[in-house]
Amino acid sequence: MRFPTRSQILLVAAASSVAAEARIPNQEPLGESKQMNTDGRALVNSPVDVEMFVMSKCPDARDCVKDLVLPVMAQVYESGILTLRPTYIGTPDDSNAGMACKHGPDECLGDILELCAYELYKDDPKRWLGFINCMGQQYQDIPQDEHVQNCAMEYGLDFQELETCAASEDPNRGMELLRASARRAIQLGISTSCTVTVNGKKVCVRDSATWKGCSGKPEDLVVEIKRAYEDQ
Repeated sequence: MRFPTRSQILLVAAASSVAAEARIPNQEPLGESKQMNTDGRALVNSPVDVEMFVMSKCPDARDCVKDLVLPVMAQVYESGILTLRPTYIGTPDDSNAGMACKHGPDECLGDILELCAYELYKDDPKRWLGFINCMGQQYQDIPQDEHVQNCAMEYGLDFQELETCAASEDPNRGMELLRASARRAIQLGISTSCTVTVNGKKVCVRDSATWKGCSGKPEDLVVEIKRAYEDQ
């Protein structure tokens, strides 16, 4: 698989118009339009918006997804009371339509791949979230072909589609997808991977192998989500 080089990371969207560059893609949270749960029962309130702010090559993000987000989704996603979206932390370089990522260009590529997985399979969190978790378990290998292919195969993602999305110059794919995601994190004032929010409220942070502002226990986050849902 051939991904953008370091220079391409900095230049891939240079030909885009200023308007296209400034436009933030419509990253609708998973299941936003869902009005019924999987049992066919109508929901009383709108689903709670849960968002995880991460970096693909960050060990704290790995722990956060594996030990907190995945167990929470396993417990309450079927109820239909929440949506989940990933947002990636970085610094857009508007002088050349590029990106700077904390752990280097490889992390930018990993972020793009994971965002592509979300965009392509957002209606099936078992696939896109499973892929993100798989990537994070050996984050040192991101974005090596074998690692990406193995994770895509394990969770039923089309490897060719991921490759096409990652290399695309379309405003809703590739580098622009990551730039838009990073701008969102900046606009919300979030710079720590991993940060979890519920309806825009920061409820849990994993930083330097330590849980901050929360216990890190999935059951406590479930309580927070259910409270937010019932308090609408």
